[in-house]
Parts: sequence; C-alpha cells; structure tokens
Amino acid sequence: MSPEAKAKGGSIVHLGAGALSGMTSCVLLQPFDLLKTRVQQSHMQGTGRGSVIQVLQTVVQSEGVRGLWRGTIPTLLRNAPGTSLYFYFLNHTKTLSLSAERRILGDAQRTKLSAASNMLVGASSRALAGFLLMPGTVLKVQYESSLYRYKGMMPAVMEIWRSGGFRGFFVGAVPTAIRDAPYAGLYMLLYESVKSYERAFAEGRGISLRETTVTMVAGVSAGLTASYLTQPFDLVKTRMQLRPREYTSVAQSFVKIFREETMLGFFRGISLRVLRKGIQASLVFTLYEWVLRTNAAKNSAPSTALKA
Repeated sequence: MSPEAKAKGGSIVHLGAGALSGMTSCVLLQPFDLLKTRVQQSHMQGTGRGSVIQVLQTVVQSEGVRGLWRGTIPTLLRNAPGTSLYFYFLNHTKTLSLSAERRILGDAQRTKLSAASNMLVGASSRALAGFLLMPGTVLKVQYESSLYRYKGMMPAVMEIWRSGGFRGFFVGAVPTAIRDAPYAGLYMLLYESVKSYERAFAEGRGISLRETTVTMVAGVSAGLTASYLTQPFDLVKTRMQLRPREYTSVAQSFVKIFREETMLGFFRGISLRVLRKGIQASLVFTLYEWVLRTNAAKNSAPSTALKA
C-alpha cells in the first residue's frame, strides 16, 4: 500500500473512531446536558437557584423520563461530527507538531510531544472543530431549553434564521472558543501527563495495567479538572445562546451575571458539567484509542490467506 493510501486510510479511521465515541457518549450522557442547560437558565426564568434535584423532578413530571433525552438529535448532529473532526484535526496537528519539534530540537527519534505542544495541539483542534460546528451548538442548546418549544428540527432552524439571520447560528462563538480552547489544551496536557504517571507508577511497582484502565483514569482526571476551570465561560455561552438580546457580548454577560448573581452564579450547573465531562472524556478517549489499537492490530496481523 502506498504512503498516500495509508495516510487516507489512517484519516478515515480517526474520523470513524471519533464519530463512534462521540455518538456513544452523546446518547448515554444527554440527560446531564439537558439538566445543565435547565439549571443555567433558572435565573432567567425567575425561579431562583434551582437545584439539580428540583430541575430533574420538574422535567420528569412535565415531560416524562423521555424528556431527559430531549435534544438528543441536535446533540448527535453537533457532537458526532464535532468529535470526529476534533480527533481528525488532533491527529494531524500532533503529527505536524512532532515533526516540527524533531527539526527544532534536532532529535529525529523523538516520539512524544512536549507539554506546551500538547496544550497547543488540543486547544487549536478543539477551537477549529467547535467553530465549524457552532450552528449545531446553538440549535442543541435552544432545543434543550424549556424557553423554546420547537416541534422539530426544521422549525427550529427557521426560527433561529428568522430571529438572527446567519449570525444567529454563531451566537456565543467567542465564549465557546474561550471555553473550549483552554479546556482542550488543559485536557490534553493533563491527559498525557496522567497516563505517563500511571505507567511509570505501575512499572515501578511491577503492576500490570490494562491500557483501557490507563486511558479511563487519565480521561476522568483530566476531564474533571479542565471542566471546573472553564465553567464560567460555559455559563456565559449558554446565556448568550438562550437570550442573545439580554446577553449581547462576553464582557457585558460577565458583568451582568456578576451583578445579578455574584461569583457563585458562574458555577450554576457545575456539578452536572464536571460529572458529564469527566465521564464523557474518559468514555470518548477510551473508545477512540480502543478503535485505533484494534485497527492497528488488525493491520499488523500476518495474513492467513492460502497461497496458490
């Protein structure tokens, strides 16, 4: 097989692995996303702080258990290709960054990126994928909110277009980028660091760790930490996408939320986001790396075909 064919096949595998992991996490974790959106909108409805339990009870009573999965389709339409593109960009930017480090440092045998490069690779890949899928993000958030009662995908798309035009599909793009780029950068830095620590710890004590265990622990640890540090931007993004006429810019939104809700207001829904992100990050990266390992093992296995 030619290098070009191998590169093309590798890209397809990364896209497919990303899509599979993204779809799986979306379906399983949609209730966390919906409840987070409802908790973050509670102040705008004048319902006070709104605990997770209260919001959960309200959703189940008014919409049934199936209501917890409201917005799953727009979430899939946004997150499945979003995760796929993220891993595709991640794979290519890692390769480019590693080649650059080898040239700059004069180390042709280098196999791992530096901490700074891991942060840059993660941040740029997430920011680019997030911007391309921003219309899906706006649709997803509004679909999950009880402030909008869309009867289907097309009515939702038409209403967003009617009220905001083309720009309406990119409301909250700045806080989303400010949230996602640092999140992904921190995540990649922590993820690779925790994996290295786990392997060194196990090797020093003669412990055999499954690769799945390593990636799951690293994913949860990195996801929890990065989610907590970027939470204020997630809240600002949600408010701007739900009430673009009230929350008109990142700076104005920060000032408005701080004045009306104090610093604690920025952490509405933090428990749901941290829990979902921790589980999602672990699940997504574990599935993604499992697919890559399985494909690599399949391609490296000796052929059993009979020769004529």
